[in-house]
Amino acid sequence: MLFRSLSLATALAISSAAADNGIITMKLNKIPEEDFMINLLDFHVPPTVMSAKSLPHVATERKLRGGKLQNHAEENIVLKNRMNAQYVGEINIGTPPQSFSVVFDTGSADLWVPHEKCHTESPMNCAAKNAFNPAASTTNVELPSGSKSEFSITYGSGPVSGVFTKDRVTLGQDDVVSDQTFALVEHSSGLGALYLKAQFDGILGLAFPALTQNPGVNTVVQNLLAENVIKSHVFSFYVGNEEDGEVAIGGMNEEIMKKETLNCIDIMEPARYWLTPMSGQVKFGGEVVSSGSGKSAGIIDSGTSLIYGPKLVVMQMALKLGGQYVPQVNLFAISCDKTVPDLEFNFGGKPYVVPGKDLKMKDNTGSRCFLAISMMMFGEENEDESVLEFDQELDLGVEELVGASQIPIPAGTSAWLLGDRFMMQQYNVFDVEKKQMCFAELK
Repeated sequence: MLFRSLSLATALAISSAAADNGIITMKLNKIPEEDFMINLLDFHVPPTVMSAKSLPHVATERKLRGGKLQNHAEENIVLKNRMNAQYVGEINIGTPPQSFSVVFDTGSADLWVPHEKCHTESPMNCAAKNAFNPAASTTNVELPSGSKSEFSITYGSGPVSGVFTKDRVTLGQDDVVSDQTFALVEHSSGLGALYLKAQFDGILGLAFPALTQNPGVNTVVQNLLAENVIKSHVFSFYVGNEEDGEVAIGGMNEEIMKKETLNCIDIMEPARYWLTPMSGQVKFGGEVVSSGSGKSAGIIDSGTSLIYGPKLVVMQMALKLGGQYVPQVNLFAISCDKTVPDLEFNFGGKPYVVPGKDLKMKDNTGSRCFLAISMMMFGEENEDESVLEFDQELDLGVEELVGASQIPIPAGTSAWLLGDRFMMQQYNVFDVEKKQMCFAELK
């Protein structure tokens, strides 16, 4: 999954251990909510789904289907910004090691960090970032002849580009991939001004290899498997709610989850994003809010802080709370005295509830509150017309958001993007091998 909104930053203190069972666990620390809100309210753009044929550099963008584009009409691409990711981790690259803070991203497969050239090529937002100097690493090697050398990808905020290189990558203390191909970003202007404020340098993708921008080259997780550092292509997240969290690569940490409650669901094909079908209606305060045909699915995304739903559904939810749309931040302002109902999703026949207290956010002054549910920029094919009619009737002021895309993903399904606000409620297991999304209760 790609870049959503240039908003957040997260500080991360990290410790790592590779257990005897081949699982790397890394500790994540969350910055205070008020600091997060300062960055969130600077600039926030909801994720957008666009048809591949409408994008200028389609060959370099992520697709729901792997390989070459053969039928543009069937290619839907999720464009979103990672500046709003609320958890990041530290990795080391090269010899001697050069350190970088990265987003552990469940929706992408590539590793990229800034190149030292980024400081001069994109000084507005890259000057303060940790940047990799290939010449300073004794283990940096040339790519094999015929290898792809240029890196380019388009996010919701714009394009970034650079080159591929190869070096050793270390997770935590001593879990090493000896020869990892990764990208060095030289031009980061497409990430916008708030990349400068975001407290991370790059992205480490954990997801399906089909999402890589460099087909045929092993991802970090694939190389961890090949070098027997981990034993399975599984990664798990415990997202701390006012406490430390953890990411486990290679399996799950049974010390913090109730294994007997593990509930696994086959994700929807083609298996690229963690698009997980729901087995029941979405409920807000006990009332069904699912739209369209009633079929719903959730994209589980560690690089997203909020929850996003179909436009019309979220507008109706906000209306019940007396919400006022604030276009500057693309969020709904609500009264701080308002009690927000619980939001319930159903996966694998079990309800998963986000308490209303986790769906209300205060700004740094404590005087303004916002709903932590925002609008996805895609939906049912006829949804845009319904949104316009609904907005004209209630004067919510969201006309400028309509028309970004009429491409449903997939057809007939109302998709939700479920970030940290959802993930913090349970233990989350991403099984690439079995193509399953699993949830378990926390101890």
